[in-house]
Amino acid sequence: LQPTELRPLVEKIFSDLKPPAENKNIELINQLSEFTATADVNRLEQVLANLVDNAIKYGRAQGHVTVDGKKLDDGKLEIFVQDDGPGIPPESLQRVFERFYRVDKARSREQGGTGLGLSIVKHIVQAHDGEVWVKSELGKGATFYFTLPTAQ
Repeated sequence: LQPTELRPLVEKIFSDLKPPAENKNIELINQLSEFTATADVNRLEQVLANLVDNAIKYGRAQGHVTVDGKKLDDGKLEIFVQDDGPGIPPESLQRVFERFYRVDKARSREQGGTGLGLSIVKHIVQAHDGEVWVKSELGKGATFYFTLPTAQ
């Protein structure tokens, strides 16, 4: 674990994922302040890349994917990745972090992937002493949140 600046890491991920975002005409928006977390930079990159990639895959064409966050009162950082896609049905919200769980099996097959991404995100965040959760409203997109320790 080491001090890791989040804003430049998100910019790197946006650069890496620019082609699929451009294919769907999705605007990538980095609103993160200059936060520094205590993290394994490679694992944190995996978390953010997975969440942004999912937001692009499942977000709507001509939409937006936003990464932002805030410092919490307990000293942790809360980061979120938000899309404006179709959202996640309420009955699936608790299950999306399970291994191999798919909200829409037919659509997932056409998008590719293994169904392990969000499970991996959950385990990496927990290994950083953080939490992960999702909020969604059908027709209004999904927002995935996670917490990380702030660098001292």
